Amino acid sequence: MSRYFKIYSARDYQKYVLMCFRDILCILLLFVICACSTNWRVIKNETLDDWDGRRMMYKNLFPSKYGLGEETEYDRIDFLKTHERKRHKYWLLADPRGGDIDRTLGYDPSEYTVQPDVNILQNPTHEVQITWIRHASFLVQLGGKYQILIDPVLEQYDGLAGKFVKYTVVEVPNTESPLTAEDLPFAGASENPGENQTVIVAISHDHYDHLNYRTLKKLPENTHYYVPHGLENEFPARYANVIGMDWYTQDTIGGLTITFLPANHNSSRSMNARNQNLWGGWLFEWNDYRVYFSGDTGYSAVFKDIKSRVGEVDICLMPIAAWYWRHGHFAPEDALQAAEDLSCNVFIPWGWGTWIISYEHLLEPPRRLQYAWDQMQPENMELRVLKMGETYSIGLPGKVQGVKSN
Repeated sequence: MSRYFKIYSARDYQKYVLMCFRDILCILLLFVICACSTNWRVIKNETLDDWDGRRMMYKNLFPSKYGLGEETEYDRIDFLKTHERKRHKYWLLADPRGGDIDRTLGYDPSEYTVQPDVNILQNPTHEVQITWIRHASFLVQLGGKYQILIDPVLEQYDGLAGKFVKYTVVEVPNTESPLTAEDLPFAGASENPGENQTVIVAISHDHYDHLNYRTLKKLPENTHYYVPHGLENEFPARYANVIGMDWYTQDTIGGLTITFLPANHNSSRSMNARNQNLWGGWLFEWNDYRVYFSGDTGYSAVFKDIKSRVGEVDICLMPIAAWYWRHGHFAPEDALQAAEDLSCNVFIPWGWGTWIISYEHLLEPPRRLQYAWDQMQPENMELRVLKMGETYSIGLPGKVQGVKSN
């Protein structure tokens, strides 16, 4: 029997009360110590109508232009070659429209991946360097000081999802990450990793292909984590600097301004916690450069709204895959339209070539993007299709039209 229940006299009762009081003080002291050792903040925007009180969940600000499975004239175009078509039956993520094919046939990851130039990453030569790692993961380096990791998933999926999907064809990576956490320019065996640098992680939403704690736990302890509002409550206590943000809120670190922006998507890491955290994109502003990462999103009036509130964007990082769920994912032409809404100068696509997360062939997104580009012919915009591991650089000593160089 526990010592707390051996009460035989008033004296024993007093001892019991004192022990309980002592234990409570110890617990409170532990909470105080943990609170003092962390820097968790929430930046709220009380003016937005982003909460569905009836269903008790967050909602998109604008309705999506397209519904689930809705098709357009682009969907009637065949972007595959004859030898890339072969019938295949998927027991997970089978195409409900029928006529399923092998979505990887003819796809060679080595053709779309390069070995990163680690020297350039360690010693930036340009004011702005943007490296597409894979899927939604980017490393954005600004001024050689700000090291920004966006949606880094460099390891196996977290939890049961990682243990389960490795036995399926659907979620096995078709492209291994060209960069590991140990390869990052702020990692290493030094006593002060990331010294004289500001390391930032920006998470767009909590889906497993965008939030990966296996990767995060390998990053420096002084990393600043920016997450959608609500997600900060789910971060383990070991992460000391976590900032949860509402849509259209800002924060600054030195000369860097970070803005969290809305998107048309959703959030959930389990079946019973749908849309309890926000989702969205990030705008990074430094020295007159404006780099925008949209996060997963479908097309809606939200992009015109973003431009009306925060202005034009220099560089757009946009997804172009998984368009069967078009209410929450761009088709390539949707991404270009959103980029036009934002008056982007440079368009960099992502989201394709790593995992089978939808019903299109892995090679369809870049081909459909090029076709849409030729048809739409966006003005004052440059298309830069990076390979995984490739770095796009601007600023001194180079210059891109419409993007300032100092």
